[in-house]
Amino acid sequence: MLTALTSRRIAVAVAGVALLSMTAACGSGNAALCTEAQQLITGYTSSMAANVGDLEKFNQANQKLGEDLKALAAKSDGDVASALNDVAASMGGLKIDAKDPSAAAAAVPEFSKKLTEAGVKLQTSCS
Repeated sequence: MLTALTSRRIAVAVAGVALLSMTAACGSGNAALCTEAQQLITGYTSSMAANVGDLEKFNQANQKLGEDLKALAAKSDGDVASALNDVAASMGGLKIDAKDPSAAAAAVPEFSKKLTEAGVKLQTSCS
């Protein structure tokens, strides 16, 4: 079972990206796409707590966010596309194996680091 500590770390990392993207002024030519990315990330963080107890749904939510951001990246260009692809890759790569939750817990710091870096890149490209 996924520990509460692990789920909190994941929540903090994703919420950090959401907060960073929310502070973006979206002054780039991709303003509408930045706003849409913000909405996707915010929606994910709002629903994530409900999926933590069910690893299959949790993994599906991570995969869906990754796919949605990747599709959004395909509509954008330049730094915004690159940043969206980075966040998408991080989220799409977050899979928790119910048979080995300790491996997931061990991977959270690296996941958090990559996701935070991608969030900063998204914020910078959207401002």
